[in-house]
Amino acid sequence: MRKIIHITDIHLVPEGQIVVGMDPRQRFEQVIQTINKRHADTDYCIISGDLTDRGDIESYLLLEHLLDNLEVPTGLMLGNHDNRAHFRTVLSGIPVDGAGFVQNVVDFGDLRIILLDTLDDENAGTGILCKHRLAWFSARLAEATSKRICVFMHHPPRSVGLPWFDNMMLEQTDGFWQLIDSNSNIEHIAFGHLHITTTGRWDRVSFSCNRGTCHRIALGFGKDSIEFVNSEPTFDIITISDTGVLIHHTAPIIEEDIIAREYSTADGKGRIELLCRDTRASMVE
Repeated sequence: MRKIIHITDIHLVPEGQIVVGMDPRQRFEQVIQTINKRHADTDYCIISGDLTDRGDIESYLLLEHLLDNLEVPTGLMLGNHDNRAHFRTVLSGIPVDGAGFVQNVVDFGDLRIILLDTLDDENAGTGILCKHRLAWFSARLAEATSKRICVFMHHPPRSVGLPWFDNMMLEQTDGFWQLIDSNSNIEHIAFGHLHITTTGRWDRVSFSCNRGTCHRIALGFGKDSIEFVNSEPTFDIITISDTGVLIHHTAPIIEEDIIAREYSTADGKGRIELLCRDTRASMVE
């Protein structure tokens, strides 16, 4: 089994600044701490774009600093809030393709993970896979016909039924879906951008979207406005085994909030150990 962590939409800003009333750095640090403590066995962690909120150099420098604390292998991708030139200036060691797009593959035995760059430098509101990026994608698929493939991107390649986002997706998708349809070993597509957690299936391919570590958007089916919600940061753990792909949607664990731990017993009933002093006192009362 392979264990992949999917983080998205961290929206970092310069030190001391906030985004819709929230501190993106503090929220991202909560995720990092939980990964290091509870998911150190992760094979690969992917942050799928909107690394910063404004694409500024200072925020990428902050990202570089915070990533020094993340103890699992990590790949970075670009989203519509990112700036390609500023990103590459600061994080010059991140793999790119021959034309400078932030695209990469990672192989784990019979599993290939493909990271696609969907940033449209001319129109950041929507995503794009130009002819060069599609050709690169096609070549990476052609050399891995015997591998299982999971694709990561920032912009969703098809509607998830939320009208507000239908004009903010990947555009000109025919070439992308032709490659998906002609490569039956592609099993899963993961993306961000929506700030809403959703999973499902498009024809034979499953998909997942995590709502991100920064601001959550309230699920709604209108098209005139959206609402931001002050909720906990989240990330997905994707496990890939011989039997399929599983998505575990989760959030940082604050150790002080753990109130009890259960251990298995021979009689099948389990044994519960209360950890929180307040909880123990209330049980006694």
